Amino acid sequence: MKKGIGLALLSAALFAAAPASAQTLDDKIKTMEQELTQLKEQQVELKKEATAAAAALPNFSYRPGGGLNIEAADKAWSINFGLEGHMRMLSESGKDQAGRTNGEVMGRRFRPQFVYCINNCFYEIQARLDLDGFGTNSNLQRGQMAVHLEQINPWMPTVRFGMDSEMAVSLYRQGSGNFGAQAEYDLLSRNNGLNTGRYGNGFTLGWDDIDIGTGRAQTMIGVATFGEGDDGLSSNTDRKDFAAYLRVEPFTKMKNKWIEGLGFEVMGWWCNDDPRVVTPAGSTTSGNQSACRRLQVQDHGDGGRQTLFQFTPTNTTGRGTQPYYHTGMGWRIGPYWLRATRDYQDYNWSKNTPRQGTDAKARNFLIAHDLFVWSPKGFLTGDSTIPGSVLVGTHFERNDYSCGFANCAAGGEFKRNRILLREWDMWYFLPNRISVGGSVLWYDASNVRSGRNQVGDNLGCGAGHRGSSCNWTDVMLNFRMYF
Repeated sequence: MKKGIGLALLSAALFAAAPASAQTLDDKIKTMEQELTQLKEQQVELKKEATAAAAALPNFSYRPGGGLNIEAADKAWSINFGLEGHMRMLSESGKDQAGRTNGEVMGRRFRPQFVYCINNCFYEIQARLDLDGFGTNSNLQRGQMAVHLEQINPWMPTVRFGMDSEMAVSLYRQGSGNFGAQAEYDLLSRNNGLNTGRYGNGFTLGWDDIDIGTGRAQTMIGVATFGEGDDGLSSNTDRKDFAAYLRVEPFTKMKNKWIEGLGFEVMGWWCNDDPRVVTPAGSTTSGNQSACRRLQVQDHGDGGRQTLFQFTPTNTTGRGTQPYYHTGMGWRIGPYWLRATRDYQDYNWSKNTPRQGTDAKARNFLIAHDLFVWSPKGFLTGDSTIPGSVLVGTHFERNDYSCGFANCAAGGEFKRNRILLREWDMWYFLPNRISVGGSVLWYDASNVRSGRNQVGDNLGCGAGHRGSSCNWTDVMLNFRMYF
């Protein structure tokens, strides 16, 4: 009896415990499911935070020829690093004691550049160093600031100002020293003080890409001391130069290969000559600081550049404006590029009043042809961005210089000179924006000076004979890299 009662009590306990155990297991499963849901939510939040953190990191990008760019994700700031390098080995006609060089490697260009931007490059600071010191001083190449007002309205200009800043001069007088064929600018503009368009201190207003319906245009105007005030030195005069540039490519948006590559340009520089002899602050050199204080031309030989004509007026006290005018055109079709320019420079010096008395002038005509003859894609194809491309080029220019009275050029041997330059170039492109090549430059001058270490004596074609003609050839081997 007692045994039966015990079994009954045990069975009742087991039946009572079974629902409780089942209920506890369900609770555990539900708890685990809740915890899993929470973990999934936390994982999603972590992914969102990681994505947001990654999006906030600066963007790194590199474009050959455009340098390395580091930009904030929200474009609040950016920094660009670039470097232009050009090494050249010269083989020049003439005597080494006169500075002519054979077999030496020179740094034609070695220019690191840094560009700092704020607010999507609305505000910009550019610094470039000029470290090519073969017979020249290494100094500042660019030190300018800019405000890109065109971001507010496309008809508003980019305002550039500073020291050793830039002014547009011409697209067609050389093409490009980085990936074109021609070795240097034309003789007139390289020697007349304007050169690259650099100004010592001042400002420019530029419209870089104007929509003109079927094409585009670029224009720039400047008020500055062009060709003066290296490294921001003052020219010690309140008289500023004026310059204006306009290029029109009227058919770039038309799908017609015969005319879409056509372009025209004009440029004017009005140089104010202030003949006062001054010593700029920070300099030990006294003299007339004006970029148009003389009319001079030298050849392109970077080792011992030879002076072919020079006239510097003396005893002038009046002030005048010496104008320079440039016109040019270009035509691209496929792998071929035709360029032509015509330049005029007039000097009007006086003893008492402007634009009277001694007159000097210079004229230049240039015509050039660039052609990509080969690339891995075949004949008459190629580009500076395609490895294996072969570019050939040639150009001819005539320069005429004269001054207002007999034997007025430097040395008193002649009053005018006619200088011809014929050039042949070939380039082979390695990786993007890296090229090797050579240039042959043949000169012919109608008059050269005969004194010791002058052109005639140096080249052996005019020693002892005043006003002799002369011709000579220089060769350049080049390696160019634009990071």
